[in-house]
Amino acid sequence: MRGSHPVTQQETATRFAPPAQSPSVVPAEARVAPPPQLSILMPVWNERAFLESCIGSIRAPEGMSIEVVLVDDGSTDATGDIAARWAAAAPFPVHIIHAPHRGKAAALNLAYARASGACFILLAGDDLLVPERLADRVAAVVGPGPRLAQCGYRTFWHHRPDRAGVEYDPRRSGDHVAGGAASFNRAFAEIYFPIPEELPNEDTWLRAAAIATGTSITPVDGLGLLYRIHPRNSVGPLRSFAETDLNLQQRHRAFELAERRFRARLDARGAARLAALCRAERLRQGRGLARLLLMPGLTWQDRTSFAANASPLLYALKRRAAPLLKRLLRL
Repeated sequence: MRGSHPVTQQETATRFAPPAQSPSVVPAEARVAPPPQLSILMPVWNERAFLESCIGSIRAPEGMSIEVVLVDDGSTDATGDIAARWAAAAPFPVHIIHAPHRGKAAALNLAYARASGACFILLAGDDLLVPERLADRVAAVVGPGPRLAQCGYRTFWHHRPDRAGVEYDPRRSGDHVAGGAASFNRAFAEIYFPIPEELPNEDTWLRAAAIATGTSITPVDGLGLLYRIHPRNSVGPLRSFAETDLNLQQRHRAFELAERRFRARLDARGAARLAALCRAERLRQGRGLARLLLMPGLTWQDRTSFAANASPLLYALKRRAAPLLKRLLRL
């Protein structure tokens, strides 16, 4: 052909390239949804008996985007099947991670690594949310810097529906934090995670991290969580003293671990508070009741809680008088 010339690779690419998109038009498949306002992190392990009622309590407040990240921590029952059916029908994203059984702390660490929300709530598979309180729990932690809040919660007896539970007021809890009643923003999450996997629970590490970093706990008025009492609770009125004693030894290691992790940022107040709690745990284990009750640096809640779990006799008395004592002293 007259005037023909070899076609270069660059020309070929130019000739057959698709028409350029207008800068203001983004293909639907390329659009990325904004991150959810709330991520609910759920570690579950053999929760077949409770999971359906738990997930039935999760409802997004109007106008709030949420996601759930559920980690099946090596369940051997129907937990995974229940979670899969729920995820397929849920009106919000539910991400399921199946992992070998490594414990609650490891499961929460996996959940956080997958989560994309701006705020976080931790939910055990045997508890129940109060969805009407979710918006308040999130609003309490929106803003710059690390923010941590705690709502009210109430216990209920799974096998004794006739037995009254105990309601906990966040304004009377001091720096004690119940994991399922807590909410926090991503700035605090970056401090809190990863949870040391040698710890058996998330609660005490929440408390220790808040103390170590000087993060105040904002109370959220109203009931936001129902805590189920049943034989598989790691601590509680259905556990023996020996079981509770061992669990508390493991839980209270959080204070020592926080001293190590946050050493560079500890101020004098945080350092003194963690040191007092470490010493109180040593006295509790050593049955040093008199010194425990008289030592400085502890709140009234600290003294009653440590003392009531310091010996089989005191533990038995606490269990017998638990409803009254918990209302008066918030053990």
